Amino acid sequence: MTFTTENFLFLDAVLILASIVISKWGYRFGIPTLLLFLFTGMLFGTDGLGLEFNSHEDAQLIGMLSLSVILFSGGMDTKRRDIEPVVGQGLTLSTVGVLITTAVTGLLIYYLSKWTDLDIGLSLAFPHALPG
Repeated sequence: MTFTTENFLFLDAVLILASIVISKWGYRFGIPTLLLFLFTGMLFGTDGLGLEFNSHEDAQLIGMLSLSVILFSGGMDTKRRDIEPVVGQGLTLSTVGVLITTAVTGLLIYYLSKWTDLDIGLSLAFPHALPG
């Protein structure tokens, strides 16, 4: 299949329609939407309908956009009463988890740099350990 603008827009429309139908069907039967999206991707991929392209940048862009839509959809479908019992635990775990991960990674970078004679100081090792 040649990817012209028209074919790309048509394929996008088909995939969006399929995702809407799949998400409504999955919600009705209690099947996780993410699992259904995974199977849809496999169906439309090289082993299914045979859609393939060789652009890693396009694949990354499509993946990031798809992940954004999935996360947005999951956030919008989550009810407040489901989150309220675990908000405190989630915030504590995420904050403490980031601090511990940063400390462990920063110290690992610091000690590995000493071992490899790069001699990176703590002030330089910790910014590399920070997420983002």
